[in-house]
Amino acid sequence: MALSRRGLRSRTRFTIFLLVLTAISLLTLDFRGFGPLETAHNVAVAIFGPVGDAGSRVFRPVGDAWNGAFRYGDVEAENNRLKDRINQLETQSATDKGAQQELDQLKSQLNIGFLGQIPPVRAQVSSGAIGNFEDTIEIDKGSSSGIVTGMPVVSGEGLIGKVVRVSDNRSVVKLITNRDFNVGAKVNGKSGTTTVVTGTGGERNLKGTTDGKDTQIAPDDVLVTSGIGTSQYPADLPIGKVTAVNDTGSELQKALDVELLANLIDLEYVTVLLYQPPNQ
Repeated sequence: MALSRRGLRSRTRFTIFLLVLTAISLLTLDFRGFGPLETAHNVAVAIFGPVGDAGSRVFRPVGDAWNGAFRYGDVEAENNRLKDRINQLETQSATDKGAQQELDQLKSQLNIGFLGQIPPVRAQVSSGAIGNFEDTIEIDKGSSSGIVTGMPVVSGEGLIGKVVRVSDNRSVVKLITNRDFNVGAKVNGKSGTTTVVTGTGGERNLKGTTDGKDTQIAPDDVLVTSGIGTSQYPADLPIGKVTAVNDTGSELQKALDVELLANLIDLEYVTVLLYQPPNQ
C-alpha cells in the first residue's frame, strides 16, 4: 500500500534530520583535529554552505548585493563597485539601521591602511560558528579566489583570524579569540620586547606573555604582528591594546591583558590577505 502524504512527509523530515545530524557530527570532529575527516569536511562546507547563505539572505537582506559587487578579481573594479554600494547605502541608512551597519563595515573595508602591497580578497560572512566549541566563521570566497589555508583575515580595525579550511567557493576562518590561536606581536612603533598573543575564548579578551626582565611593554601600548622569523603573518597588522601588565612570580616573564581592537560582534564583511610567508 502506498504511503500516505503524512507518512511521506514524516519520512522526508526524518531523512533530512539524519543528514543534518551527520553533517554536524563530521564538522565537529574534523575541527577538533580528527584528520581522516578533513576531506569530508571540505566537501560538507561546499555542499552545505549555500544553506547558510540562504539563511543569511532571510535575516540580513541588506547584504544581498555583496556577491554582485565582489566577483571581480581586479582590485580597482572591485573598489569602484564598493563605492557604488556605499553611495546606495548612504541614502538608505537614514531610515534603515541594518543598512547603516552594512555601510560602516563596507567603508572600513575600502581603504585598509595597514595592508601595504598585499593583495586583498574581500568576502561576506555567510555563517557563524560551525561548532559549539569553536570560534569560527564561514565566508563566501575560497580557492577559486586564490585563498589557501593559513592566510590572515582582517577587518578594518585589524587582525581577526586565519583561514583553516578551504573549498572552491567557501573558507572557514578561525577567529583570534580561539584558545588555540597564537600570534607573535610587538609594540607598534617600538623595537625590543616581543610577545606571543593568545585567544582566551572571550569576546574581545586576549592574553600575552613576555620574556625578559626589562620589558618595554606598558598599558595602552598597541600591539601589532611582529612578522619576524617564520611568522605566518606579515608585520604590523593591528591586534589589540595592552590593558594590564602583570607579575607572574618570575623576574623573566610578565603576563599581559590585551583588548582586541577589532569588533567581532555582528561581523558582516572581512578581507583575506593573499599572503604567504617568504619561506613558503
